[in-house]
Amino acid sequence: VDPRAKWQPQDNDIQACDYWRHCSIAGNICDCSAGSLTSCPPGTLVASGSWVGSCYNPPDPNKYITAYRDCCGYNVSGRCACLNTEGELPVYNKDANDIIWCFGGEDGMTYHCSISPVSGA
Repeated sequence: VDPRAKWQPQDNDIQACDYWRHCSIAGNICDCSAGSLTSCPPGTLVASGSWVGSCYNPPDPNKYITAYRDCCGYNVSGRCACLNTEGELPVYNKDANDIIWCFGGEDGMTYHCSISPVSGA
């Protein structure tokens, strides 16, 4: 995908990088690794920190705050890797979604995948 192309979200395939809730995801979509949009895969733990994005949902006229969180404990899943920056917040820290949030936990807390729960309109 051309990084200069305008973001055009869709609302059908949650395992695709252009799914609307993935507008600012940086990592592997957990739904592709036995997790879901809102829960980590079995055997992994959700990181305590998160980053946020303001994502437009195509079927309605609203933008939603999505609080991305990393799931930790296994090696990187390698499935459904995305690097999106549309709607990335806060604007004063443009590299916030490039941080691995799996720190300070047991066994080094290796990054596995990321979830995309909506936290508000």
